[in-house]
Amino acid sequence: MEILNWLGFAMLPIGIIISTLLILLGTIKEVKFINPRVPLGRLLFFFGSGFSFVVAVISLKYGHSALDANTFSEGLIYNILGYSFCIYGFTFFFMTGMRRASDIGIPFWIYPVFMTLILLSRLINEEISEFLLLGMYIFLLQPGRIKE
Repeated sequence: MEILNWLGFAMLPIGIIISTLLILLGTIKEVKFINPRVPLGRLLFFFGSGFSFVVAVISLKYGHSALDANTFSEGLIYNILGYSFCIYGFTFFFMTGMRRASDIGIPFWIYPVFMTLILLSRLINEEISEFLLLGMYIFLLQPGRIKE
């Protein structure tokens, strides 16, 4: 039971690590659905980011429920649901941003680096972090490449 409680507590960092490994695998093996080099339009980026954020928040709910589970089977079910939502949500969140960056013409790896810097700047000043996040999304909503 302690292992399940620990897995529920560590759901967010483990889910982010697994989604990062999936993205690296998709980049190396060029898997169509998890390859960040595939371009993505503005509208799909906007809706995809919102959807993936909601899915990631749902995963946090299941991680917290796994901590309060009374039985082994209940904790296992909450962990399975939480990890599946967490991995799907964060992979989708990073993929939408990286595909949009690729469509604009900047290297796709800049998006996760910039997101990490935004999250770290939150420790210094919360207002600067919010302006950086807003500026990044405004930049990513600009028109992409023109295809003939």
